[in-house]
Amino acid sequence: MTLAVGRLPEAVAVNPATNKIYVASRGIGQNGTVTVIDGATNETLTVPAGDWPRAVAVNAVTNKVYVANYNSGTVTVIDGATTDTLTVAAGNGPYAVAVNPVTNRIYVANLHGGNVTVIDGATNSTLSVTAGAELWDVAVNPVANRVYVANGETDNVTVITEVPIDDTEVRAELDPVPGCTTSLAQPALTGKAVNRWTPNRTGMMGVVNRLNTCQQCWNVATITSGQGTDSITWAWNWCDDSLVLGENFLVAVPLEDQAGTTNNLGLGTPFAGNLEVYPVYRMEYYVGQQERTKSDGRRALGPTIVRGSLLLSRTLNPSTPWTLFSITGQKVMSLKPGQNDIRHLAPGVYFIREDSRVPGSEGSARGVAGCASSARKVVIQR
Repeated sequence: MTLAVGRLPEAVAVNPATNKIYVASRGIGQNGTVTVIDGATNETLTVPAGDWPRAVAVNAVTNKVYVANYNSGTVTVIDGATTDTLTVAAGNGPYAVAVNPVTNRIYVANLHGGNVTVIDGATNSTLSVTAGAELWDVAVNPVANRVYVANGETDNVTVITEVPIDDTEVRAELDPVPGCTTSLAQPALTGKAVNRWTPNRTGMMGVVNRLNTCQQCWNVATITSGQGTDSITWAWNWCDDSLVLGENFLVAVPLEDQAGTTNNLGLGTPFAGNLEVYPVYRMEYYVGQQERTKSDGRRALGPTIVRGSLLLSRTLNPSTPWTLFSITGQKVMSLKPGQNDIRHLAPGVYFIREDSRVPGSEGSARGVAGCASSARKVVIQR
């Protein structure tokens, strides 16, 4: 299947929250456009952009789209809800763009300007940060709040830290999610928060949390133990938040018991602790069961890892292809019933996928053209 878009498409970005896809096309002359694709229906509409839209990025939290217009020296900001646009001035030759959804900052690498234009997503005000020469690309790590800029001419990378890190010694921690993955939209999450001031240590008031951003109103986490002490345990308060399929960021801030709560529940006061950001990926898991005849009472065992070997039940059909995938969806290796050597693989989360042709299932809910598939999660540890 193919979809028609504008002339000379050069960049594409997806908003998983709205299932909209944005394709930046250079066009002819100064007529750059962005084609908006509805992922559910494949219907399209066209939004005007600047001269040579070279890159596009999406902030799924605010539903805003940022298009770097190379020849115009501007960024087109598209409202994902209305497709209304506005223009923000950038540097000389905007060539790449990246978004930090947690801080609502947008970073535009200017190819010829030797600088990065930083856009405040709330106000569309800008500032300029010096980088190297010939800025080819930019990427953001929302967890560490750092930005990485590839300087093509100087053969190096500029690392930008948005805010100097100062440990307040008031900290929140989230109990690890195995493999940073879950199939649930609102999984049960727990953690602890501590005050480690010395001397004059005070107790903890609580923790505020939010999904994917620290720029909106906070939810107050539930304290589960230690109320009034300098070490508490807490449970995540989802309210109206839910994980989207794919990448998400869990954001939490601890508050000690003298925190002022008139300024967005403590943020901006000297008594709010360190901002903590944790990545988590929501995945769909499909549980499959080996087909068997009525006379076959054996049940296929799930995959097992023992001393560097991944064991698949020998009762499985050897003619059925089994494949091991990484968490990013890349094929790692083919598998067979019995013992599979995985000592060369790095620790982490993997998925085993089975694909089998099911006679007579064409057009059914089991899959396209009679293909049924299931996926099973495995975690490799050392």
